Amino acid sequence: MPSIISSHAQNNSVAYINGRVYTVNKDAAWAEAFIVDPEGKFSDVGTIKEIKAKAQKDNLIISDLRGWFIMPGIHDAHVHMLMSGIAMLSHVKLPMSGLNSDSVGEELKRGSCLCKYAHGHEEWLLGTAYEIGNFHRKSLDKAYPDTPVLTRGGAAHSAYLNTEALKWAGYAIESEKDGQGTRYLRNERGHLTGEMAEMSMSKVLTTIPRPNLSHVKRALRDAQYMLHRAGVTSCQEASANSLMLHGLRELDAEGRAEDKYTSSHCRAPSLFIASSTRAFFRSKHVDTRFVKIILDGVPLELYYSHAGLTEDGRIEESKLFILNAHQAVQKYDAVGMTMKIHCTGPGSTRLTLNAFEAVRKANPNGPRHEIAHCSGVHDDDYKRFEELNVNAEMSPAFLFVNPVTAASGGLMDWSFPKMLKANAHTTIGSDWGAGELPNLLPCMAGIVEGLGLEAVGREKETGSIEIGKKANFVAVSEDLSMGDFDKARILITWFEGEIVYEEH
Repeated sequence: MPSIISSHAQNNSVAYINGRVYTVNKDAAWAEAFIVDPEGKFSDVGTIKEIKAKAQKDNLIISDLRGWFIMPGIHDAHVHMLMSGIAMLSHVKLPMSGLNSDSVGEELKRGSCLCKYAHGHEEWLLGTAYEIGNFHRKSLDKAYPDTPVLTRGGAAHSAYLNTEALKWAGYAIESEKDGQGTRYLRNERGHLTGEMAEMSMSKVLTTIPRPNLSHVKRALRDAQYMLHRAGVTSCQEASANSLMLHGLRELDAEGRAEDKYTSSHCRAPSLFIASSTRAFFRSKHVDTRFVKIILDGVPLELYYSHAGLTEDGRIEESKLFILNAHQAVQKYDAVGMTMKIHCTGPGSTRLTLNAFEAVRKANPNGPRHEIAHCSGVHDDDYKRFEELNVNAEMSPAFLFVNPVTAASGGLMDWSFPKMLKANAHTTIGSDWGAGELPNLLPCMAGIVEGLGLEAVGREKETGSIEIGKKANFVAVSEDLSMGDFDKARILITWFEGEIVYEEH
């Protein structure tokens, strides 16, 4: 009878030697080599001599790391995978600058060979832009008089619609009413121009046709590859919906989920509500024990939809998307779900900290919650992050040092020194949502220390190169310990011991 051979036996481990390995292990920060077992976990970490001896003894494959800087795979604390994937596959990508109302129609036509979304007898054309100057729907109507057109802008916090799209979505062009958290731009007669922001988009975002599940899976696979290119091996999805979760569930069942996903079900506003059947969507690589609330907007020109503080310390409630955040925090904290709450203004941040303080008094051992963005924090509130066991998720990383940030007059302030001085646990997110490479490395110079995965409860299984942890690691072109972040490129990304990206 032939002997049984199994790829799961320990002699199928792989030894990696000759690396400059930054382990992120406080007890042994540096190593030269390690072994990855057949289950995709680190089984040994040490010197070249130690690991090579074990490899020779057990007849293991030996892989030479060529002296590369090796570190754990990056955790991106804030991504929008489906939004990015769909934008890459299906949307007309418009210029990021210099676009105005007169040119947007022609730019859309240049890219309209991309997907149109069928909706009954109607076809919608979707685009992605940063900003369209002096927009008015009439200029877009010239190019598309009969096709509903929606272009997302303003970091997905605004939208530009032609007249046909406004009609299909049910907007009253001449008499649309303002509501909580809405922002409509109007002409001199009070009619909608077609540009809108925040909660104003609810009608159109619930009207546009949805892609089928196969297309969603293609979009997620493309987005996953882009994350791997950036060295990301785990991420927090900040706006999961049921369609996305169905896609991830199928990909994981097919063995094609090559990241570790923390998916935040969005509770508010209503246009982002996902299915409440969390257990159904939970799988090997998808954790659904999280919920997201979008509490205010963004401190961007024209809209300024972030909730600030008045001179006498009152919160600008008119900028809030919902007024019952305290009730939501109580509900989800009681069942052990981690909450990520979008706050970009000092008012929304204080309101959220107040809500967390209230539940901590009632439930001292509840989950660690987090505040997304943290671009507006009052000086009196930094210390409360540690006191309340709240994670400071700083995003979007590309705006940490950016002309837009510099021109904000201090409205956008990601103060890492103040957070670290307050001993706040801090993570970084790209807030990736438009398809470009979510490269965090240039944004991480000088702020690497203090980053971690405790907020998502996975510090015991990933985040460092230690025995027993998942073998998620990357090879980088530059030695990041020397501060060469700007020039750094991801050469190879490994997920659970397998190569998922390699630079060519």
